[in-house]
Amino acid sequence: MMQNKVVLLGIVAVLAFVRFAVVPWHEYQQSKYQQLDAVTKRLQRSEALVEQQQRLIEMQQQQQQQLATMLTPFPKVTNPSAYRLQLQQQIQQLAEENGVAVTFFDWLSDTPMQVFSLSRGRISLRLKGLAGNIMSTHSLIEQRFPNFIVRDVKANWRNDLTPQSEIELSLLVEVDYQEQEAQ
Repeated sequence: MMQNKVVLLGIVAVLAFVRFAVVPWHEYQQSKYQQLDAVTKRLQRSEALVEQQQRLIEMQQQQQQQLATMLTPFPKVTNPSAYRLQLQQQIQQLAEENGVAVTFFDWLSDTPMQVFSLSRGRISLRLKGLAGNIMSTHSLIEQRFPNFIVRDVKANWRNDLTPQSEIELSLLVEVDYQEQEAQ
């Protein structure tokens, strides 16, 4: 019987050792394995980014170049008031070169577009002259100012329309430009 008690005490001691020493040690090893696995995955992602660094830099440069190309038609403006006056003078000069008078020029509004520092102005413009000259001037305005969007065109004339007819052309134009801080 004594021998059974010794065996039972040995079994209890082994079970206690397993429960209080081996199981916590195994759980500790498992947690360390999980931490090591998480750190290994982060390291692999970091290494992948380092390997892709040159490609990412090239892609970023390419996107910046594409953006610069896309924004080329939009003039860079540090002073919107001065730009309005300059634009009015350019249009008047273009019209005069083609024998057309600018009878009305009004900058109606400015609206920030909230992308790439672009703003959109609205202009009401009225031109008067011979039909052929008016058509030529209108065409030149659209060619020389790629940042213009003509939203509305109205023409008035008397009698039959010929290239020599006196016409008054009203345009509603949207002007896109890039606002920049003065340097």
